[in-house]
Amino acid sequence: MKRAFINGECHIFDEARTVAEAILVENGRIAKFGSSAEIKEAAPDAEFVDLNGRILLPGFNDSHMHFLNYGFYKTIVDLEKCKSKAEAMETIRAYIQKKNLPAGEWVEVIGWNNDNWSDSKKLTAEDLDQVSEEHPIYALRICGHVCILNRKAREEVGLTRALPQPKDGYYEVDANGEPTGLISEMMTFVYSNMKEPSIESIKEMLLRSCEDANRVGLTSVQTDDFDALPGRNFDRIIKAYRELIDEGKLSVRITEQCALTDPERYDEFINAGYQIGQGDEWFKLGLVKLYLDGSLGSRTAWLLDDYSDEAGTKGFSVYSDDSDLFRLVERAHLSGADVGMHCIGDAACDQGVRAIEAAVAKDPSFAHRHGLVHAQILNEDICRRMAQNHITAYIQPIFIEYDLHMAEDRIGKERIKTSYNWRDLHDLGIVLGMGTDCPVESFNPLPNIYSAATRKDLDEKPEGGWYSQQALTLDEALEGYTGISAYLSRDEKIKGSLEVGMLADMVVLEENLYTCKPEHIKDIRVDMTIVNGEIKYSRN
Repeated sequence: MKRAFINGECHIFDEARTVAEAILVENGRIAKFGSSAEIKEAAPDAEFVDLNGRILLPGFNDSHMHFLNYGFYKTIVDLEKCKSKAEAMETIRAYIQKKNLPAGEWVEVIGWNNDNWSDSKKLTAEDLDQVSEEHPIYALRICGHVCILNRKAREEVGLTRALPQPKDGYYEVDANGEPTGLISEMMTFVYSNMKEPSIESIKEMLLRSCEDANRVGLTSVQTDDFDALPGRNFDRIIKAYRELIDEGKLSVRITEQCALTDPERYDEFINAGYQIGQGDEWFKLGLVKLYLDGSLGSRTAWLLDDYSDEAGTKGFSVYSDDSDLFRLVERAHLSGADVGMHCIGDAACDQGVRAIEAAVAKDPSFAHRHGLVHAQILNEDICRRMAQNHITAYIQPIFIEYDLHMAEDRIGKERIKTSYNWRDLHDLGIVLGMGTDCPVESFNPLPNIYSAATRKDLDEKPEGGWYSQQALTLDEALEGYTGISAYLSRDEKIKGSLEVGMLADMVVLEENLYTCKPEHIKDIRVDMTIVNGEIKYSRN
């Protein structure tokens, strides 16, 4: 089938930065671009879509998020909009009553953030017990790294003082050695002791994610899904994606960032017949995803020195023994697989860089694209070594919407100078892919691009931008959402530009982000999202 998009401002994103008036699509690929007259002459039998002067870009590609989590969270209790602990507790209570949940059925809760609450009081297990002692309840903080379990939930999953502290997580105990209900980096333990959803349920979650993603111009995402659901069944998740493809229902291209965080999980994956790199243009297994620390907001990001606002606290290391991490990175590297490591604190970033350096020393011949996911708190030495070892960075500029209001208090005036330092990283030659870490933040690309270019929160504060010398240009931010994101998933030959032969994945915006005020970029709406040449979303 031929479809032509005419009378527009089509940015090809080729090396010459060509801007064409029209684009011809045939069989899901870009067949030609040029003037509207040229396209009409070349394909008089095409279906014509009049852009009426609007701007058309390559489709947005989020380099790191949690796509299945987004759909899953739409089915459970979300506390993100709550303004106090009391409101959060009432929201959970109302959910139980509305659903008429029988005693013993799980209540799953996400999104609480006491930093945004009027009373700033942390949620506790006792609070959840007040909501219900008959239902097991877990409440996962917005960052995804800290969770609260009520007494019934602790009984259900077997969290007692007899449980050894896990190597890759932590549960808090009181003065008597009893678990308080607060856990860090232990959701895999919780999920492994819960009933897993069916493939049909997973497909429904994914379709919800696809629909909302298309509304904001996403045509591809790179997503960490394997630990997203109770049961942690990666085989069932992969089958759900593939069934949606067979049914012609998947409208977002997926690169799975495979969470294989220990040798046993890695072996299970390989023994099931899977390999990194397997897949096609709709779904593929992209890299090995590891977690090295927590989050800055919860003070579980792992720092080299104490938190500036909490002496004696350095955060949390998932791999307290370097050798455990080094073996996993080396295994992936020697098999020809890229690794993406969640690293927020400078100690975690340093450990991640050292693991890559050790793996590269074993086999310098592999042209790796290993990267640090987030790479927030850095220092000059880490930045230099990242550049020397061709280590990429998966950044989330939208994080400053929240972080600019607390980060300097957390880490102090000196460390902040080399943190969230996108301009410095770019100028060192470090590849920067753009993403949102959704559902931690919205997966709408436009506010993220705005954040990268202005260094302001969504209220357009502070005046002049937060450490504005670290801003990226609009073109750099867009490249991070297109060509560089494609590079990170090894898809640069089929995605990221609209050159002839590339996949016909495109987005049409209601306004031209090149000519509007930078502060307005966040407010621009998507008019049309095209995937494989098919219009998957149209605002009008």
